[in-house]
Amino acid sequence: MAQNAYQYSTAAEALPLTQPKTRIKYKAARWTRKERLMVVFVSAVIMVLMVGVVFSSMQTNAARSSAATMQTKTDTTKETNNALRSDIQNKTSKQNLSEVAKKYNMTLSDGNVRNINQ
Repeated sequence: MAQNAYQYSTAAEALPLTQPKTRIKYKAARWTRKERLMVVFVSAVIMVLMVGVVFSSMQTNAARSSAATMQTKTDTTKETNNALRSDIQNKTSKQNLSEVAKKYNMTLSDGNVRNINQ
């Protein structure tokens, strides 16, 4: 075993020192016309996609705000309609008609009243 280690160490010492590597400078390759056109095309596609995303985002926000505005208008109209319905029911109730008739010295005869809701 010791002999093998001795052989390896002498073999490693016997290797000549490597000289420092010199760097070779290469010139950058020129782009072909196809490569330039491809870069321009890809850049244009990316730009169109970016503009499209911003545009669609703006349209979505505008539609959302418009829907919210319409919802508030619908809610206020429903509340107004409900208030008017209850007012109509109060004014057309039999008790209110009797009070109004009494106020103006009128009499209400059930034979002359027709139900228009049916």
